[in-house]
Amino acid sequence: MMSANQLNYSVSNAGAFSDFANVTEGMLKGKIFLKDALQLTSMEVSLNHLPPKGEVPFYHKHEQNEELYIFLQGQGQIQVDGDEVDVQEGTSIRIAPDGVRVLRNTSATQGLHFIVIQAKENSLTQWVEADGIILEQPVEWERSSH
Repeated sequence: MMSANQLNYSVSNAGAFSDFANVTEGMLKGKIFLKDALQLTSMEVSLNHLPPKGEVPFYHKHEQNEELYIFLQGQGQIQVDGDEVDVQEGTSIRIAPDGVRVLRNTSATQGLHFIVIQAKENSLTQWVEADGIILEQPVEWERSSH
């Protein structure tokens, strides 16, 4: 049972992706990690901004985590094991831990905004259809959205 002081959620507002240009967390500018801010226990999530013509200056891979890149704005290329894939708003790409990867923004004028989710490969055992429980509780809101 949950104590009176314990919440079943955590919230972080990192602001606009375009404002990340001068933020540095870890090795790169333009990256904000959410693991600590949200007390994540099963994944790492980062919010990312690559400036026009910006690029990640190194190849990398992972020991256990696959990565999911979800592109929200801009255009660029991601290279995985030497294959170059064009990316843009709406593109998603999953990369296995051993995939050697690097990323660049190919636009001269627009930032490349994307989310990266890391989770241990082959650890997903349930998802919406297998894990979700629809409650017979009516939906109510305290504040009007209008």
